[in-house]
Amino acid sequence: MTLLTLGIIAIILFVLEEFVFSASRYFWIGGIAPVLWTVFLAYLVIMHAATLTVTDYTLAIIAVIVPYVCWGNGFQRRAAKRQSH
Repeated sequence: MTLLTLGIIAIILFVLEEFVFSASRYFWIGGIAPVLWTVFLAYLVIMHAATLTVTDYTLAIIAVIVPYVCWGNGFQRRAAKRQSH
């Protein structure tokens, strides 16, 4: 899988996480996609560890952290919206 393909998948996941998955009133539902994404990236890193560069590892770390941030931001935004009604 190329870096471009992973980047496109990551961007789509981040947008979905921010605006769709975190829309539930149940906090854990939004966490399913980031956990699966983390497992998938961990698998890719383990399988290709011999050929990865420092840049690849840095991008992988960022790609793991961002969905969790989006999950938290989306959930907080939805919670604030529910409280204001």
